[in-house]
Amino acid sequence: MPHDEEWLKEQKRVDDTIEKMKHEKDTLLSKVRAVRGEAQEIRNTFWEDVTVNLDEPDDVVETSASVRQQAELLAERERSYGHMEKDVKKLDRLIYSPYFARVDFHEEGEPSEPIYIGIASYRDEDEYLVYDWRAPISSIYYDGVPGPVSYQAPDGRREGIMDLKRQFLIRRGHIEAMFDTGVSIGDEMLQEMLGANANTHMKNIVATIQKEQNRIIRDVSSNLLFVQGAAGSGKTSVALQRIAYLLYRYRDSLHSEQMVLFSPNQLFNHYVSKVLPELGENNMQQTTFLEFAQARAGKKLKVESLLEQMEEALEGKAENRKEAQIKGSLAFFHAVRDYVEKLLNGGILFRDIRFKGETIVAKEKIAEMFYAYDKSYSLSNRFQLVSKKLLKELEQIAKEERKKPWVEEEMELLGTEAFLAAHQYAERKSRKSNDAFSESNYEKEFLARKIVNRRFSSIRKQIKTFHYLHIRAQYLDFLRRAPEFVPGAEERLDAKTRAAFREGWLPYEDTVPFLYLFDLLTGKATSSSIKYVFIDEIQDYSPVQLAYLRYLFPYSKFTMLGDLNQSIFGTSGRSQMELIKEIFGEEKAQVVYLTKSYRSTAQITRFTKEILAGGEKIEWFEREGDLPVVTVARGKEEALAKVVQFAKKYAKESNTVAIIGKSRKQCAEAYETLREELDLTFIEKEYSDLPEGIILIPSYLAKGLEFDSVIVLDASASVYKDEAERTLLYTVGTRAMHHLALVSNGPVTPLLDKVPETLYVKK
Repeated sequence: MPHDEEWLKEQKRVDDTIEKMKHEKDTLLSKVRAVRGEAQEIRNTFWEDVTVNLDEPDDVVETSASVRQQAELLAERERSYGHMEKDVKKLDRLIYSPYFARVDFHEEGEPSEPIYIGIASYRDEDEYLVYDWRAPISSIYYDGVPGPVSYQAPDGRREGIMDLKRQFLIRRGHIEAMFDTGVSIGDEMLQEMLGANANTHMKNIVATIQKEQNRIIRDVSSNLLFVQGAAGSGKTSVALQRIAYLLYRYRDSLHSEQMVLFSPNQLFNHYVSKVLPELGENNMQQTTFLEFAQARAGKKLKVESLLEQMEEALEGKAENRKEAQIKGSLAFFHAVRDYVEKLLNGGILFRDIRFKGETIVAKEKIAEMFYAYDKSYSLSNRFQLVSKKLLKELEQIAKEERKKPWVEEEMELLGTEAFLAAHQYAERKSRKSNDAFSESNYEKEFLARKIVNRRFSSIRKQIKTFHYLHIRAQYLDFLRRAPEFVPGAEERLDAKTRAAFREGWLPYEDTVPFLYLFDLLTGKATSSSIKYVFIDEIQDYSPVQLAYLRYLFPYSKFTMLGDLNQSIFGTSGRSQMELIKEIFGEEKAQVVYLTKSYRSTAQITRFTKEILAGGEKIEWFEREGDLPVVTVARGKEEALAKVVQFAKKYAKESNTVAIIGKSRKQCAEAYETLREELDLTFIEKEYSDLPEGIILIPSYLAKGLEFDSVIVLDASASVYKDEAERTLLYTVGTRAMHHLALVSNGPVTPLLDKVPETLYVKK
C-alpha cells in the first residue's frame, strides 16, 4: 500500500538521522581502535618507560612516582575507549530504532518545534535530533495531549502548546507504523507492543509509559514511594525505568552502585537483567532478602529461604505459622530492643576463646572485662573496647606460645621459602646489633612468630567480629524470655529455633530478630552509601523485615512495589500500608495506585479479578483474546493428559508456556509423567535461568514473571481449598498474557464459585 506524503517525509528524516548516526559510529570505531592500540602499546612497554632504582630512599620515591604515572596513563586510555565503546552500543540501539515519538511544541510567540523522543539523546553539532525519554521536555509526551501543556525544566516550569503528538513503530530503520493521537499513549501502540509474544527477559517499554506510571518514574520529592499495583500493571517496569530516570537526572552525583533492588528471587533478577543496559545504564546492585541475610549471618549458619517456608506452608506443614506471625510483627522488632536495654547491667552471654583445644581466655574473664565499664558506656562501645583489650592480651599469649614445643615441631615442616626469609631477617638483625653469634636465634624468633601469627590470625579475626559473644545462646535467651517483652506471646518461642541451631540453620522467621540483636549489641554499622532502596513484591515482606531495612538504610529513599492481592499467605490484621507508614513515617510518603492491568487479554483479566474479594478495583486494557478454559478430569492420569494436550496446543503459537503447580512437591510428582510427553524444563530452584518453550514451575517462583500461556497444573478443591489461598490462585492466573487454562483433578476449587460462568469456557 503506497504511503502518504507525510509518511514519506518522516521516513526520509529517519533515513537522514540514521545516516548521521552510522557516520558517527564509524568515526568512533576508528578512535576505539586507535586508543585500544595505544593502551596495548603502554602495556607492552610499561617497564621500559619506568625508571626503576631502589638503591636510595629518594630513588624509591622517584620509581614509585614513575610507576604511578605510567599506570595512570594506561587507566586513562582504558577509560577513554570504555566510554567510546559504550557510545557505540548506544548508537547501535538508535540505528535500529532512532525514536518512537514526536511532539510539536511551542511557547507563546515562538514557532512550533518538532521534538523527537527515543531511548537516548542524539545531537548533530548544535541540534538535538533525538531527545532522551528522560529529558524534562519528554514528559509532555507521556502526560499531555495536544493543547496547553507544561513541564518542569531545570530553570523552572515551562508552559506552551502541544500542536501534534505522533507515535512511531520503527524497526531496522523502517517505519512500520505511524499514527497521531489525542490521548496520553495511543491504544494502537499498546496493542502492538502487548500483543507480541513474551520472551525470557522483560521488555523495554519506554515507548508506552502511561501518565500514572510517568508520575512514579519522575518522582524526586518522596522519601517513601509506595506503589500498589494490580497484576500486570507495569510495577516492575516502572521501578527499572525510575532507576534509569534517577541515574539520568542526577548523573553527576548518583551512580548505579548507590542503588539496591531487593527482588523476590534470582530467577526474577535474570528476567529483568537486560532492561537497564538496553536503556544505556549499568545495572544497580540486585539481591534477594535471603542473599542479603545469608551474607550477614555468615557461613556457619544456613538461613532458611522464604521459598522453603512457602513450600512447607503450601504442603500443609504450617504448624508454626502463629509463631512465625509473632516473630514477624513490629512488636517483636521493638521487643528485641527492649531486651537489649535490660542487658546494660548484666546478662550478656560470652564464649571462651580457645586455641588447640584449650581455653586461653575464659568467658567469665570476658564478662568481667565487659561489665567493668560504667553503664554510661553503650553496649557497642564496650564491645569495641573489650575487643581492643582482647587483641592486646592475645599478643602476650602469642609471645608465650612461641616458646612451646609444638612451634618447633611445625618449624621442621616449613618450606625453603620461609627459611630463606628467616635467614634474610636474621642477617639484617645481626648487622644492626653487630652480633653474628645470635643469627640462629633471630632465625628461630622469626619463624616462631610467623607460625604463631598464622595460627592466631583466625582468633584475631574472631575477636574483631565479636565471635566471643555467644549470639546463638543470647538469642535463645531472648526467645525464652519473650513473654516479658512481646504482647500476646504467652509461651516460650525457642523450641523450633533451638532444634534448628543444633542442625546449623536459622529459621526464616528468626533471621531478622537474630541479626538485629547482634547489631544492637555490637553496633554493626548501618549503610550510608546507599541512596535509593527498591523493594519489589513488598507484600511478601513482614513488618519486622521492613523495620530492619529501615534500620540498616537510615539515609536512603525507598521505593516499594507490590500487590496485596498477590500475597502468598493472604493478608490479615492491620493493612500493610498502615504499618509501612508507622515504620517509615508519613512525612514525604507518597502512595500511588496502578489499577489497570496491561499484561493479560481483557478476557483473562476479567476472569482472574473475579477470583478476588474486592477485585472490582482492577481495570483491564481492551486487548481481545480467547476466554480462559476450565476443564475437569476424572483422576490424575486424565488430568495430566489434559495438561499435555493444552501444552502442545499453546506451544504452537507461544514462545513461553508455563505449567504452574502450587508447590515444588506437586510439580516434581507431575514432572515424571509430563517429561515423557513434552519437551519441558522443570524450574525448581530460584537460581535457574528462564528458558523459552514449555516450563514446569511452582507458584512462588513464577511471581513477577509473565508467559504467553499458562496452564494451572491442578485447580481442584483438594489443592486450592483454603480461603488464604485465594490470592495465590489469582497470582498464578495473572501470569498469563494470551492463554489461560485451569485443569482440575476432580471437583474444581470453591475459590472459583463466584466467577460468572460467562467469563470462561468449560471443557
